[in-house]
Order: sequence, then C-alpha cells, then structure tokens
Amino acid sequence: MDSNKRTVLITGANGFVGTRLCAKFLDENFHVIAGVRKSSDLSNLDGLDVTFRYGDVTKPDTLSEMVKDVDYIIHNAGVVKAKKKETYFDVNEVGTKLLLDAVTSHNQNLKKLIYISSLAAAGPSVNNIPVTEEDVPHPITMYGKSKLAGEKVLFSFKEKLSVVSVRPPGIYGPGDKEIFSFFKTVHKGIKPYIGNIQRKLQLVHVDDLCDGIYKALLSDTKSGSIYFISEDRSYTMENLIQLLEEAVGKKGFPLILPASIFKAISYISKAAFKLVNATPMLTPEKANELLASWEVSTEKAKNELGFVSQMPFAEGAKQTYNWYIEKHWLK
Repeated sequence: MDSNKRTVLITGANGFVGTRLCAKFLDENFHVIAGVRKSSDLSNLDGLDVTFRYGDVTKPDTLSEMVKDVDYIIHNAGVVKAKKKETYFDVNEVGTKLLLDAVTSHNQNLKKLIYISSLAAAGPSVNNIPVTEEDVPHPITMYGKSKLAGEKVLFSFKEKLSVVSVRPPGIYGPGDKEIFSFFKTVHKGIKPYIGNIQRKLQLVHVDDLCDGIYKALLSDTKSGSIYFISEDRSYTMENLIQLLEEAVGKKGFPLILPASIFKAISYISKAAFKLVNATPMLTPEKANELLASWEVSTEKAKNELGFVSQMPFAEGAKQTYNWYIEKHWLK
C-alpha cells in the first residue's frame, strides 16, 4: 500500500452507490477500503483495486479494525427496505452510533466522516417551494425517520469529529434497481400517470452524487453541515415520463391512476403480502411517498462545495436505459 495515498473507508461498498464511490475515489488516487459484511455479494466490486475490511454496523465488535488508520470515512451502509420498523432504526440510527463510537475509540486522526442520508429525512416539498437544508425536517416514511435519527446521532459527535450529512433525492444510473421499475414500465409501453402528474420531482445521477460527496469530503466544511446533492432542476412527473419515453424510443399508452385508487391498491398489496409473510413492493407509506413532491434547493452545495450537477435527466436516462438493455435487464 502506498503510504502517501489518502485512505478512505466506504461502508456499504458493494451496493449500487458504494460501488460507484469506490470507482470515483480510485480515480482520484485514493487508497480505497471497502467496508462490507462477510455475507455480502461482492461481484459489483470485481476488477476494482480495493482493500476489503469486514464489519457490520449492528455488531460493534466488528468495527474497531474496520475504522482504524483511515483518513476519511463515507458511511454509506444503510437499510432502504425492511419488513420491521425496528430494522430501519437498528441499522440507520443505532448502527451509525456504533460506527461513530468505534471511530472515537480507535481512530484519533480521522479528518472527516460523511454520512449518506436522504431527502427522505427532510420530507417532501410543499406548495412548490424547494426544501432547503435549514428547513425543519418532516419525514413521512419509516426510512426517512430512521435516516433523520441517524443524522441526529451524527450531529451529536460534531464537537469530537468533523462530520457532514449529504442528502440525495432519488438516485438513478446504470446498476440501479429502485427507479428501474419506471424504466421497465415505460419500456413495456405504459405511461404511469399516477396521482397529480404536475407534482415536482428532483433526481440525481449516481456519478453526480459521487462527485458531490467527493467535493464535500475535501472542502473546508463546518462540522454538522448538511448538503442536498442533486441535479440543479426539478421536473414534473409528466416531464419525467416524456423524457423516459424519449430514452426508450417509443410512445406509451397512458395508464391513469388517481391518487385515491393508487392508495387503495397499496392497502390491498400490503394485506396480500402479509398473508405470505413477504415484503410488499407497494405499501400505503410508499404510496404517500410516490404521490408527494420532492424538490430541493442546490444553492448551498453550489456556494459552499462548488458542486454543480453535470448530468441532465434526458442524457442520464438514455445512458441508464442503454445499460439496462446491454445487461439484459430489459428485453
């Protein structure tokens, strides 16, 4: 290992965002330590020159060796979906506390820790007014509430460590499985007009997110700062579907689902999946999230980090769709 290289530990390194973060920091000549669980599928990291350290944020005895002798930490590990409410908080809140405890005990020289939070922690935008970092959070999902709880833990360490929270909105790009369903729907020739299609949404391409995190890591930031890292414009749902159609190269048939019907379907879905003890794709909570507006201000990230998004959705959607075709995720 080159002792002159800066060292960054990335937790949750084998996932969609974690993998791209590893590639980004390797490109920037960092020594990258991939923090992963022993049970993790590491295939996404094939071919990347990373050093593996095994640890689980819910098991404190596995964390001391993972956090030792690194200059920076990007805490990206977290739970997005769970059957039980407790799981969100065990990982996203308590896991963050255990990681930070390990750092204060076993790494006295850490320069900065970045916590990957979410716009879900802030809650949706209201009355077409973009959310800012100074607004009082009002999360509407268990995931959002648990990420906000993780932020509160993070900020309780701000006098001991240099800590920053990054809040991305919906993340998309090659390899993503969350927004993939929208690409799949439009690919099948359906335009999902769900609820008010004039509601506003903001997204971020995974490579823009990685660039924003890189800038947040190396900028002179005040400990306890929050930044929205996002494309610098929002779209109506109708705009997004039109851009997806253009990326796919075919016109779709509009499937119009009023909000009330969509919510009713979500209750049926939740009940049906409960019968077979499975995690439903659509729950009433998820329906409320999908029906809300999610719009943010990127001014703080621009002014303090020098971050400006480079990938407009029209270009990013085409790139992502082509990847899905190439990898046979879509046929």
